[in-house]
Amino acid sequence: MTTPSTSVPLVTIVMYHFVRSASMASPRLHTLEPSAFREQLRYLRRYYSPVRLGDVVDAANGSTTLPARPVVLTFDDGYRDHFVNVFPLLVEHGMPATFFVARSALVDRHVLDTNKVQFILAAVADPESLVVTIERAIAECRDADVATVSEYRARWWVPSRVDDPRVAYIKRMLQHGLPDQVRRRLVSALFERYVTSDEAAFAAGLYLTVDEAREMRGSGMDFGGHGDRHVPLTVLGQEAQAREIDGALQALDAIGVSRRPFAYSYVKGEHDATSLDLLRARGCAVALTTREDVAQLGVDDLLTLPRIDTNCLPVDGDADPNGWTAKVLETSG
Repeated sequence: MTTPSTSVPLVTIVMYHFVRSASMASPRLHTLEPSAFREQLRYLRRYYSPVRLGDVVDAANGSTTLPARPVVLTFDDGYRDHFVNVFPLLVEHGMPATFFVARSALVDRHVLDTNKVQFILAAVADPESLVVTIERAIAECRDADVATVSEYRARWWVPSRVDDPRVAYIKRMLQHGLPDQVRRRLVSALFERYVTSDEAAFAAGLYLTVDEAREMRGSGMDFGGHGDRHVPLTVLGQEAQAREIDGALQALDAIGVSRRPFAYSYVKGEHDATSLDLLRARGCAVALTTREDVAQLGVDDLLTLPRIDTNCLPVDGDADPNGWTAKVLETSG
């Protein structure tokens, strides 16, 4: 948490993913209970002023003024949880939000590799068995593009913001670390073995439909892009990054959202100078990272705004202000 300047407006942008009951979730899948989400909305209503992401862009451009302690709610990945559990509560509390969708899930109805890996990990009792399977596949592969186990370990066996080195290694190898032709075969086989052989039915239960997204938009919710196949941009070259971003724009087309300007959420928050150039060229007005902080208008680049996770805020509507809330209370007077 950085120390903000008292002379610039602060915007709290909150990031959500799964919002579902424990009975619907795999034991090791990180979710927010709908009842906890309802309480968090009460908390947010007490201490913050809900605004749209577009209001933040307008304020940064000087065409509007934000209320005291503005907060923006954002939901990544386009889960059906967002239609069933989130959307009704947002309407009930009169709170807008922005939902970021990936084309492959929304339009093609494919299970994203990142979700396949999540549910594989949730279903496997011992993650070490996945390490063994991955590294056996590497040893048996004769593809010239496949590196050695030691090379992969040197690059990817590193803890992430949320995972220990072993789990981070599994996720990276299965999501983007291995060459695509090898990785996709392995992910598909593991998903079928541990989760389900009916990918279409699984996707139908996991993701929003285009019609549901249109209904949400018709009731005042906003939508932005979250990639084509939900691949972190920094592992791709320029042409592949462009395909990821253009795929996201096709998802917005399906919902009926204008391409200019549009909002984007970086997969895993990852981006580089190429990402920024591609987004600017396509008319992106605002893009969100996973860097944990409140946004400082006039200081932070609109294409690299930080967010805080839902876990950074209380899930008790009567709770006293926590550290993140105290930060904006102090600077807003």
